[in-house]
Amino acid sequence: MKKHVHGLDIQDELAKTYFHAAAKKDSGKKYGWRTFTPWLIAGLALVAAAVIIFSRSSIDINVRLLGEIPAFNTGKSAGRVEKGIFLLRGSEPDNEIIKNAYFSGDAKSFSVSRTGELMLINGRGAGWANYTLEFKGPVNLNNLDVRYSAKGARADEYMILTIADNSKHTYRMEKDLSSSLAKEWQEYSINFKTIKKAVDLSNITAIKFEFGSLTAGNYPAAVIYLKDIYLAKTRRWKWL
Repeated sequence: MKKHVHGLDIQDELAKTYFHAAAKKDSGKKYGWRTFTPWLIAGLALVAAAVIIFSRSSIDINVRLLGEIPAFNTGKSAGRVEKGIFLLRGSEPDNEIIKNAYFSGDAKSFSVSRTGELMLINGRGAGWANYTLEFKGPVNLNNLDVRYSAKGARADEYMILTIADNSKHTYRMEKDLSSSLAKEWQEYSINFKTIKKAVDLSNITAIKFEFGSLTAGNYPAAVIYLKDIYLAKTRRWKWL
């Protein structure tokens, strides 16, 4: 009987050993997927980041405008240095940023692009005339000013800026002293902070320079000269 019991003990130990080993094997199969969880999470995060980046159609333009802005000489004094991005250098649009540049309304018949400047002529007819710059992608104007040089043939002409966002909302700036043109070249700077609730300044798609009879108050056949349109960071401090 002792031998038989001993035999049973041996069989029991073998069974325990066998089932214990088998249990380890099964456990590995059941919980092995956990080792891949960190890799799965990291992969999903990378995919999400890629979707966000490539879905922003204006990323190239925004990086260029909000990153390092080049410096160039501008204004009456050749020694004055300004930082900005040209939309129109002289009379030539920057094709990397500008999709279309054109005259419309009463400006269409006689306005021309000449070497170094645009000659805007307010014809008769509709009562509105403008020169439009359309961007290739939405541009953020929250911290940027639009600056340009302009003059009138008689010094009693006016030019008013209008901007449009990607939801087709437009806003025409009020006619004020900055709208009045002199007979000599002057540099003008327009800031849009005060109208940020009227349009989406972070998604501007076009800028229009209006000089029609009804829209700007110009006389028929008024002649305006325009050049060097650029964007520059808003000046927050003025040093005396």
